Amino acid sequence: MSPSGTDVWQQVAQERPFLLRLARLQLASAADAEDAVQEALLGAMHGWSSYRGMANLRSWLTAILRNKIVDAIRRRSQLRFDCPEPGDEHEFDALFTADNAWHPDVFIDTVCSVRKAEENELLDIVELCMNRLPEETARLFLMREYLGMELAEIEERCTVSAGNLRVILYRARMRLRECAVRGWGELE
Repeated sequence: MSPSGTDVWQQVAQERPFLLRLARLQLASAADAEDAVQEALLGAMHGWSSYRGMANLRSWLTAILRNKIVDAIRRRSQLRFDCPEPGDEHEFDALFTADNAWHPDVFIDTVCSVRKAEENELLDIVELCMNRLPEETARLFLMREYLGMELAEIEERCTVSAGNLRVILYRARMRLRECAVRGWGELE
């Protein structure tokens, strides 16, 4: 059951610093990051009626922010995809309701509470470990693994060579793995 009233907006406000850190890693300017977070929060407000609390609030907000970040990155490089490929529009229509809010079925979480608690703990550990990575490494890693951008697109946008990008991503994975497995994200 989803939270209601001021409790909801207090929870959303608690997630804002996390969302802003994530956006700042991906976007060059603090203003662009702030805009993306604000757009994501507005999107959440407009789509709140479709949120039933079956997914973690942070996950739901992060999914909305992810799309805003990708839009900002593409807008910045002036790559627009105004004309969808034939047949593509139906694939995405199922993700949204008639009023352009996220469809509630997209965020249904069928994982048992013990498993969900473990996943939340793992996400906290990954967040701590991500904070230990150099900022540029974390940004490139998130572009690839979280935003799902292709290597060629990252190379072009960040002016990094293909070989260097692969090395950076490999080292980021290894550092995250070491942090999560050996250190469990604890500060030394």
